[in-house]
Amino acid sequence: MSFIAQPNTLDTLPKCWQIWKNPIFHRYRRSRLRLSSLITGLLLYGGSSIFFYLITLGISLTHVQHESMAETAIYPFGLIVFLQLFILNFVGTGEVASGMARESIDGVLTYQQLTPLSPATKIIGYLTGLPIRQFYHFLVTLPATFLVIQTGDIPTAIWGPIYTVLLTSTCMFYLLAMSVGLIMGKKFSALISQGLVALLYFALPQLSNFGFVIFEYLTIRPTIFSAAQKLSEFNITASHSALFFNWEVSNTIYCICIQGLLSWIFYSLLLRRWRNTDAHLLSKSQCIVITILLHIIILGSIWTNTSNGTIFNIDIQGLSPGAIVAREALASNKQYIAATILSLYGSIGFTAAILLQYVYTPDKFFYLAGLRNPNRPSSRLQNLRSDSGTGLPTSLCIALISTIAWLAYAYHMQQSPTVQAVTTNAAWLTAKPILILVAIIPLVVHALVLEYLGRQLTGIIAGFAWVLPLAFGILLNAWNVVENFAIFLYGFSPLAMNFTPGYIVTDNPVSKSNSAFIYGSEVGLIIYSLIGIIFTIQLIKRHRKFQKA
Repeated sequence: MSFIAQPNTLDTLPKCWQIWKNPIFHRYRRSRLRLSSLITGLLLYGGSSIFFYLITLGISLTHVQHESMAETAIYPFGLIVFLQLFILNFVGTGEVASGMARESIDGVLTYQQLTPLSPATKIIGYLTGLPIRQFYHFLVTLPATFLVIQTGDIPTAIWGPIYTVLLTSTCMFYLLAMSVGLIMGKKFSALISQGLVALLYFALPQLSNFGFVIFEYLTIRPTIFSAAQKLSEFNITASHSALFFNWEVSNTIYCICIQGLLSWIFYSLLLRRWRNTDAHLLSKSQCIVITILLHIIILGSIWTNTSNGTIFNIDIQGLSPGAIVAREALASNKQYIAATILSLYGSIGFTAAILLQYVYTPDKFFYLAGLRNPNRPSSRLQNLRSDSGTGLPTSLCIALISTIAWLAYAYHMQQSPTVQAVTTNAAWLTAKPILILVAIIPLVVHALVLEYLGRQLTGIIAGFAWVLPLAFGILLNAWNVVENFAIFLYGFSPLAMNFTPGYIVTDNPVSKSNSAFIYGSEVGLIIYSLIGIIFTIQLIKRHRKFQKA
């Protein structure tokens, strides 16, 4: 009687998820988890977690004099969570970015291209192997975490969401770090990745003061605040609601969805680069989909708060005379808050569109190679979708999407009772045509210049052309020289043009600064339109020249 061996359940998983068989994972496991590293990590992080527990517990019981240990355990739990957050999101991100950059510089990634492993297996191997030391450091803090949870009888509703979002945010940051290290291949990729983490945790969440709470959900902050609300020890009575249009969503679910979406984008980027080193980081179709999703998510996060007017309530903390004056000024000038929020939305869409242009726009050599390729698709649509096809139709499509979304939000803001009370319909009618021009012309002109001159030269020119008017304006203001001319110069920069509709909405014809800025933007739009015409002619000439060649 013969027995047929039943396959192991784990062996039925896709090969890319069989981490225990991944050679890249085992390579880093052997090199980064040596005995000295294990002992150091155990003493440093395991000892720190126990130290936090004992010190905080002792101070709470002897000095604060709480009634039970259950009431004091939340304090060491918070310290341990921040320690784990530092290990995974900050140290681990730098380790992944520097590791990928080192592999790229040493040529190991080129060797990996020749191995029979699938691209997904390679990505997951690096994703789990590079930060394996940080995973170990996280594991050695878990005994103290378990002790705190048991001692303090901390419910699952508190620690469950925190660790779930910690996992998703860690995955997102590691994929981001892998992308930075793979693309840049520089030794300072770790600093760049850690800077991006700091930016996401400390800088971008400040936009939530103007209603853009979506950027907080790129981190674990909302989940921690939501958990703190459930505890009587902390007097946190309000936090930003997770609203998607008219639906109220759990902070945890919202964080997981947003971070999962970004993780998918970074994973797609890595997958395309592993499959073809010459391919663009994202396809043209993916860039269009990302633009649509970006505007849907941002609109969903600010739509309801704009309708009910809560987005226009900016709470300035503090009892100093300056804070009181600022609070009263904002309360009596809601139109300036509305104009700022409208302008910030345009700036976010503009920034995203510009960054995507550098992803899908081919340089002239890649474009020429596509024209000379004998196997190129016969369909014109397929040619446009290919990496070597011109990126102008995609840029125009993204510009139209951004314009429609910005117009939709402008119309929605205009219908808000709070805004109707402080603005006029005439101002909105004047602002909307300018909004369309500001949203389309700079993006299209930048795409034309980028298509003709290439990424590096366009980036340098755009940096000077966009920053110098602002720099000269600030310099003239600092010396109090021709103030109106300084404000006029601000309008030349596309970075400031996005604030033109907001200036018009405030409807303050008496203000000379408003008029100077608007005139500067109008002159800037005319200049950029002329530049666009010039580069359009040059691109047509180049295309004909390439076709003849």
